[in-house]
Amino acid sequence: MKNLNSQSSGHPSTDHLVVTAGVDQMRELLVQHFPPYYLEIGKPHPNGARYQLLHKGKIALHTATYGAEIRVGTSESFNFYAIMMPLRGTGGVTLNGQDVTAPISLIGPKQQIDMRWSLDHEVLMMQVPLAAMEEALEAYLGDPPKERLRFEPEVDAGSALGHALRMLSSAGPLLFAASKLAEHHFEQFLLHTLLASQPHNYSDELRKSAPWTPAALRRATRYCEEHAGEPIRLGDIAAAARVSVRTLQLGFREHLQTTPMAYLRSVRLAHVHADLVRIADADSRTTVTEVALRWGFTHLGRFAALYRQTYGRLPSSTRQGHP
Repeated sequence: MKNLNSQSSGHPSTDHLVVTAGVDQMRELLVQHFPPYYLEIGKPHPNGARYQLLHKGKIALHTATYGAEIRVGTSESFNFYAIMMPLRGTGGVTLNGQDVTAPISLIGPKQQIDMRWSLDHEVLMMQVPLAAMEEALEAYLGDPPKERLRFEPEVDAGSALGHALRMLSSAGPLLFAASKLAEHHFEQFLLHTLLASQPHNYSDELRKSAPWTPAALRRATRYCEEHAGEPIRLGDIAAAARVSVRTLQLGFREHLQTTPMAYLRSVRLAHVHADLVRIADADSRTTVTEVALRWGFTHLGRFAALYRQTYGRLPSSTRQGHP
């Protein structure tokens, strides 16, 4: 094998859906999507290299063949997750010195990569930014993850993720052409399929989610009422209800037509109203601001608007004892 150091005179554009080129041009094109990497070229293929951009949104999807027998890798960390599925030919992937034995491999941040692909290879690559993956995980947890999400590198071809990847490889770019909304929903499908079907260091935590029941609703609402004066987060309510954050949100939406935090806000607002009525009756010197801050309303302008929307008058009017 020889090291490839030569530079191509042209720079293929990813605006083109399909690019056929030589190995030099393919290297220049792919370095736009990956960290700097080394490439060793073996026997060339007479048909040359081929690259296809299937989709580029929050998630990027490509297919590529270098048009040669190759060894490729990088010693620099990715800032994204990458899934590699061979569509044709054979190959092998090594991550941090460990061989991945499954046909589909999942590469994460902080991993060193070494890959070998046969002369007739073609590979589907899916890239998911670190921020997008953490955002999807946070939707389940209710809080930002405390440590980096780490997936098992070996993907079962018969898993939900494996089936989704095969669908992607056969559907082509028209799958995403319907609308931006369709694109968004399909990307969400891929993100949540990845989180739900591929083992990772948060899998046990996600599986602990109990089903939604009337008892869970009672636990959640009672917790809001008993702790309304405390700095409560969404995850605290879910923990008190003994369900996941996602289950909590769906349960409140279905049974109360609101969100957990909006329900907590209404409970706090009711406490404010009751306090203001008592203050007016007792002719106390306590101010509206003091009462609002006591119940967690730190943005006074927003609080006044919300109070007026709920009770039909400003909190100062209630404080002054006006009917």
